[in-house]
Amino acid sequence: MKVLIAADGSNHSLAALNAFLSRRAWFRDVPAVELVHVHAPIPYPRAAAWAGKEAVDRYYDEESELALKPAEAILTRQGVPFRPVKLVGDAAREIIGHAAASDCDLIVMGTHGHTAMGNLVMGSVATKVLAASKVPVLLLK
Repeated sequence: MKVLIAADGSNHSLAALNAFLSRRAWFRDVPAVELVHVHAPIPYPRAAAWAGKEAVDRYYDEESELALKPAEAILTRQGVPFRPVKLVGDAAREIIGHAAASDCDLIVMGTHGHTAMGNLVMGSVATKVLAASKVPVLLLK
């Protein structure tokens, strides 16, 4: 089984990771983990062009490293093998696309615990993934 775990470095994503790891007994074998971070693209294309592709790519890489580091430490401590994946784009779209392209069997995500009305007004990556993914999604709080 292959599981995509979305990680953004927040307490919510780390709580979801810990909740998932506490439920490893649900699975016959230790699942292969794709630890995915999606960085939003720089909103000003001219600024990105001015800074240069190398500088922008380095920025995305460094920011993704910081976001993934806490989750990587938890997985390493627990002895769970994982593959870090750094993506850039719309978070929901990238998560769904990567899960499909990597033949993931499950997407695990944390939620901020907003009500349904709050998600409707503010939007939520988890809500968008849940609505559009063909891969099952496990939301953990």
